Amino acid sequence: MRVRGVIEGFYGAPWTHEARLDLIAFCGRHGLNTWVHAPKDEPYHRQQWPDLYPEEELARLAELAAAAERHGVDFTYAIAPGLSMCYSSEDDFARLIAKCEQVRSVGVRSFQLLWDDIEHNLRCSEDEERYGGEERPSGAAHADVSNRFRVAFDQPGPLVVCPMSYAGTTPRTPYRNTFGRLLDPEVVVYWTGPEVVSLAITREELDATVAAFLGHELLIWDNYPVNDFDTERLFLGPLRGRDPRLADGRLAGMVANAMLQAVPSKLPLATIADFARDPGSYDAVESYERALRGHGAEGVEALRELAAEPADVAAPDDVPALVDALALGVDAATALALLEPFS
Repeated sequence: MRVRGVIEGFYGAPWTHEARLDLIAFCGRHGLNTWVHAPKDEPYHRQQWPDLYPEEELARLAELAAAAERHGVDFTYAIAPGLSMCYSSEDDFARLIAKCEQVRSVGVRSFQLLWDDIEHNLRCSEDEERYGGEERPSGAAHADVSNRFRVAFDQPGPLVVCPMSYAGTTPRTPYRNTFGRLLDPEVVVYWTGPEVVSLAITREELDATVAAFLGHELLIWDNYPVNDFDTERLFLGPLRGRDPRLADGRLAGMVANAMLQAVPSKLPLATIADFARDPGSYDAVESYERALRGHGAEGVEALRELAAEPADVAAPDDVPALVDALALGVDAATALALLEPFS
């Protein structure tokens, strides 16, 4: 796949600066070429999107961008202005550009726009006048700002945007119809699969969603192994249920949304890297055996900080049994008991 990466895109406490640096290095070692900075609860990403970064925060972004460059990873900055933006306002658009210019000044070259997890309602009378005649005004507004941003803000690759309707295969909804029709054909669209958290994603589902967005290339935002919907449950097993034929469809690639627990995320992320590099040859058990050799010990050490004692559960007989035991997620104590013999 052309784009292979990690997105810090969860709700909850963002990763520490040190954890990000560590995981960017991990990406480089595993052939993951993209890092997307999109922590939902970091204020300057979403809630306070128009506000410029204070010097200390900006310096940290500069350090992350420099580390990514050293490791051969494209550091991508995502911004989510939809909570408060008046889409037709030239002043708000200028604030969006100024914010991204500030981030670009410290070495970041790739940018994305996220319109996910907001309401359809427009926020100013000017928006009603400009977009109110469309089938779904919010879709028109998001396409318009995305198109204007693409023209005004040059970057090395295509602009990637996350629509409101980012999950499912339903064809021609009012939002997808309006958004897909008005969005510039070169813009890539995020999609999480048939569900927000998808157990499986097939080539047929990809093709249906490409058609629903009127031919736009998609980028999978894979919500595995993210756990912000149940932070006590850890998804530590290998990636499963992803059709290798996805790579032959109209797909830019995939980025994985990791867990709030950074170090344990390395176990599933290492397998996602294997799949994204060579979907046709991917074997979940073999990949997980390699992940355990490379990251089992540090994963177990991190789990010990989350669980005082391992749970009283029987250790699996082999790696296939371990994979099955981890499949639906486990708490930290159970994870410690299951993984310790394999670390």
